[in-house]
Amino acid sequence: MTIALQHAGEFTAELANELLSDALGEEIVACSVAPLGEGVGLMSAIARAQLTLASGKRTSVVVKVIAQTENVGISKQLNFYANEINFYRFLADQCPIKSPRCLFADIDSDTQDFLLVLEDLGAAAAGDQLKGCDESLMLKSFENAGRLHGRFWGETEQFPWLIPQSVPEINQFRQDAIYRPGVAPTIENFSEYFTGNLAEVVTRIGEQFTSLFERAMSGPETVIHGDYRIDNMLLPEVDGEVEIVGVDWQNTTRGCGPHDIAYFSGQSCGMEMRGDIEMAALRRYYDVLKDEGVKDFSFDECVDYYRLNLMITMITPIAICGTLDPGNERGVELGRIILERSLSALSSMQCADLLH
Repeated sequence: MTIALQHAGEFTAELANELLSDALGEEIVACSVAPLGEGVGLMSAIARAQLTLASGKRTSVVVKVIAQTENVGISKQLNFYANEINFYRFLADQCPIKSPRCLFADIDSDTQDFLLVLEDLGAAAAGDQLKGCDESLMLKSFENAGRLHGRFWGETEQFPWLIPQSVPEINQFRQDAIYRPGVAPTIENFSEYFTGNLAEVVTRIGEQFTSLFERAMSGPETVIHGDYRIDNMLLPEVDGEVEIVGVDWQNTTRGCGPHDIAYFSGQSCGMEMRGDIEMAALRRYYDVLKDEGVKDFSFDECVDYYRLNLMITMITPIAICGTLDPGNERGVELGRIILERSLSALSSMQCADLLH
């Protein structure tokens, strides 16, 4: 029988005991659930469940269910919930980017209601996109992405459940339901960021979105995170070095590797990261791919795919600023910041030159 919830508050002590007592080694006698942080979970709802065990010991787990906002429809349309459940069921153990241990994962294939229970790494430092990243974290993020992509480069057939990032009907949905409706309100409400010809460039991206998406995904396929940014990372310090633990694998698909680093750059890297720092990170990403055995893929190709993906990943700030329910004040501020960063990346990498 499928066990899926519509609200994290439905995660009771009885259900926790049924699902987790074996993993925890004793009976669970009490459970208290509270939302996990303001602004966490734009496309799903995330909570922390405090568990009391029969011995009196207390522990906690992270509970994830469908979004409690109107964003739930888009999440289901884009297959986000099934993607993440499948990642934890079938891929997490092989992934070179660490992720929280999965304690339970199930989904209703008809409604896409789901329940995901993960270990709580609450002591680990959560990444914060509002703060952005420094050069060191940008480099490490590009390196880790290179390891993920290099590991599965050209070998995605071993995961038959892994859908392609580029699907014609989904691309059309992205263009018609998310990107294009959000362009005008984004330009109107954040006009100070659209300097020079950026308003025209962003509009043209919307007009060419489906063909741009196909071009951006036309390279060799690998496993991609799809939502690779600081807010989806835990950054604990291990032996004096920051370690990246990836979370929120809702957009895990097969597609073009540079999509992830373009997404990270546009979302998490400020204008001070452009130029030489950005190119050094790109070179490091490429070198890691080669170290992982990737062949017949030139650095120039890598850069061009990066530029193409910078354009299609504009859909995220456009969606937050002009289409989706941002959820709260932090969501609004996040949209503003990643819009500014994404536009700076478009300008720095002269992406408009790739438009028809």
